[in-house]
Amino acid sequence: MWGIECLLLIPFIIHFGKLGKSGKWIFYFLICSIIFAAGSKLIAQIWGNNLWFYNTMYFVAFVILSFYFREVIKYKTVRNIIMGMLFPVLAFIILDYTKLEGPNVFNSYAISAQTFILMIYCTIFFWQLIRDEDLVRKSVFINSLPDFWYNSGIFVFHSGFFLFSLAYNILKLSFTIKGDSGLWTFAITFGAGIIQLILLFIGVLKVKKSHT
Repeated sequence: MWGIECLLLIPFIIHFGKLGKSGKWIFYFLICSIIFAAGSKLIAQIWGNNLWFYNTMYFVAFVILSFYFREVIKYKTVRNIIMGMLFPVLAFIILDYTKLEGPNVFNSYAISAQTFILMIYCTIFFWQLIRDEDLVRKSVFINSLPDFWYNSGIFVFHSGFFLFSLAYNILKLSFTIKGDSGLWTFAITFGAGIIQLILLFIGVLKVKKSHT
């Protein structure tokens, strides 16, 4: 899927100068996703186990999206909480990596926590849009805003991924893992990822229209 993400970079690069601060954080998120996917594949081919890299890059993506939400959310208290959450989350990731689940497995506890936190940020931003009196006063439809589509993409992907990441180790302990048993997990993440990329693409199209 990282090939699709590379294609999606093209409109972001072309219209980079028109992107606001939030749009640029989405651009950085796409770059991170490409490194995430390509690096995971390369490490798997060389060393076999790439989960340490997967767990690390998921946190990098979490940090980037945290900065994105810090830009789009107006509530000062929430903005401060977003920045303040980075260190406790990192501490929990280290705990999960070293004590709870280990370094060479899918760290479902830490990833579930990060995913759930991002879902909360998405929900807060949706709530902000619904209650934004400035948008109503200016007769601005929320679906004309690039950040509405960016946020929708982030929310769809992480909502679909949350239960899977939470239940991963339980499922692994409960069922015999066969060679092709990962196909259904791939289908879940691939489908949610495709929807996310489509919504991000719609978002960058809204940027183009708003500057024409």
